[in-house]
Amino acid sequence: MKSLFSICVCLICFVFATNAQVNNEVLFKINNNEYKVEEFVNSYQKNADLITSTTESVEDHLDRFINFHLKLKSAHAHQLDTLPSFKKEFGRYYKQIADNYISNGEVTEAMVRETYDRTKTEVRASHILLNLPKSEEDTMAVYQKALMIKKRIENGEDFESLAKQFSDDPSAKVNGGDLNWFNTFKMVYEFEDATYNLQVDEVSDPVKTDFGYHIIKKTGERPSKGQLKTAHIMLLPSDSLQDPEVRIQKIYERLQDGEDFHELAIKYSQDPNTASSGGYVSLFSLGGLNSKVYENMSYELENEGDFTKPFKTRFGWHIVKLIETIPLQPYEEVKDDYKKKLKSSSRSKLLVSKIKKDLEELYEVEIYEDGEKHFLELMSENFAEGKWKYEADENSTSNYIFRVEENKVDYKTFGEYLERQQRSLSKLPANKIVLQNAIDDLVYSELLDYHKTKLPEIDKEFGKKIEEYKNGILIFDYMRTKVWEPVSKDSLAQIEYYKNNKKEFTIPAKAKGQLYSSKDKKSLKALKSELGNRRNADTLAIEMPDDIIAEEVTLAKDSQKLPKKFKFKEGWSKIYKHLDQFMIMNVIEVEIPRIPEFKEVNGKIISILQEEKEEHVISELRKNYDVLINDEVLKILKEELEK
Repeated sequence: MKSLFSICVCLICFVFATNAQVNNEVLFKINNNEYKVEEFVNSYQKNADLITSTTESVEDHLDRFINFHLKLKSAHAHQLDTLPSFKKEFGRYYKQIADNYISNGEVTEAMVRETYDRTKTEVRASHILLNLPKSEEDTMAVYQKALMIKKRIENGEDFESLAKQFSDDPSAKVNGGDLNWFNTFKMVYEFEDATYNLQVDEVSDPVKTDFGYHIIKKTGERPSKGQLKTAHIMLLPSDSLQDPEVRIQKIYERLQDGEDFHELAIKYSQDPNTASSGGYVSLFSLGGLNSKVYENMSYELENEGDFTKPFKTRFGWHIVKLIETIPLQPYEEVKDDYKKKLKSSSRSKLLVSKIKKDLEELYEVEIYEDGEKHFLELMSENFAEGKWKYEADENSTSNYIFRVEENKVDYKTFGEYLERQQRSLSKLPANKIVLQNAIDDLVYSELLDYHKTKLPEIDKEFGKKIEEYKNGILIFDYMRTKVWEPVSKDSLAQIEYYKNNKKEFTIPAKAKGQLYSSKDKKSLKALKSELGNRRNADTLAIEMPDDIIAEEVTLAKDSQKLPKKFKFKEGWSKIYKHLDQFMIMNVIEVEIPRIPEFKEVNGKIISILQEEKEEHVISELRKNYDVLINDEVLKILKEELEK
């Protein structure tokens, strides 16, 4: 790395201390392009937010950050952004995001405050859903049916039974319409709003959403706990050696006797994602897990350190411990984030009317009177019958009905739209009204389309999101063409690597059998004596003493469940003291260390060679581009970011 221009350390310290203009300082250059502190800090903080086992240093992240931009410059140099495949992928994504992005709708303080206040309370509700029909004429019939069901509830019929009988929500057949606990952003706004405005046990009038008509019964209300940190001990739902329900009860008894929860998780939990770390589960909020049972049991725990009784989910048997409750953040700290969420949530419907008004004020729209008269004369009596057809002539593409900024809509485009419009309406009002509505709707559609092209200029957040995705596609294409595909197609290089590095892929010894553990060494001695006198087929039927936990296992030499001095040979092991308890294993089979065949490790070899190839590509880029780092700014950044 070469050193960039010198900047006074005292000045930069002052800038950091006063938090002014530091984001505009240049951190490094690639050739003549400057890269400022703000972009790097945003990237570094995103990386820091990820849950990783190690913390990346500022220098390491800066290296990765520079490498990213070197690849990006090379991708542009190779004109990957001009390829049809890139344009197609980027265009598809841009349209998808822009279609769902509301940038000009004003989120009012009242909307944000309402949302925040509701997060303080969690509600529980059941519903009966009646799907909306495709034809508008039948909507009233569905509404009448909903009113009839509401009346039956008022007359004393059981809500759950009626949900199972009438609800179009498939889950209602099992849960009787119960939707469990939720708060803001978990349901469409109309449903959420109706529920929060009900009293507990009150039943709503029919509520219309995009899904249909809902009859809602509010079944509970409680203060929100915020986010939870938990840990769990999980056993898989089936085990050939010992009933998991029996084993989880034994573990629960040991917890009640005061044994450490996390040590027991390491010893016995069968969750591969959490066992080795002591059972710790990632932070979650209400509705954030794919197991309502686990979530409900967690939220019922009152105090940090409390743990549940054993319970079963579709994943297995669990005991959950509450590690920490993280309350809601103050309003001022979250209101900006809430504004962003409101724009992309179902609440956005409240903004549509304002968006339309704002767009009409933002962009110049001109409607041509001659065009209006032309189409009003063309609309004959059979228009109301849905039989009118637009017949284009030689002037259809040169005459216009309106324009949005520089974009004009010609007669042909509008005539075909108007023809489709008559077929979409079951009952048509007067032709003049139909014509005006069609013009208004198409003007709004054109305004939106035009506005989408301007979004990166108008909305910085949208612009950053699109730029990040664009860069992501370019990097992916660059890596595919320069690294991944060349390596994956070079089978000779893969075979050569395998021949020269076979020992790297050695599969360690594994022991398969039954593992028994207890706090009492004498219990294990007695068990070994009794089982040693039986045939293997009989060992499954033995009733284990309460203090012994048995497991059917296959363990590698480096397993945490085995002491380092454990001998891998068939038969009964000696009794070891390990992890603050005693253990013994009946080894049924030992898999000796072996070198796998090429096909077994081909994928791993490709990954290794791709990493080597990427390092070579980066090395060449570093030679071809001048990278200059502002060492003084980096020094201050390191001090600030690694506090």
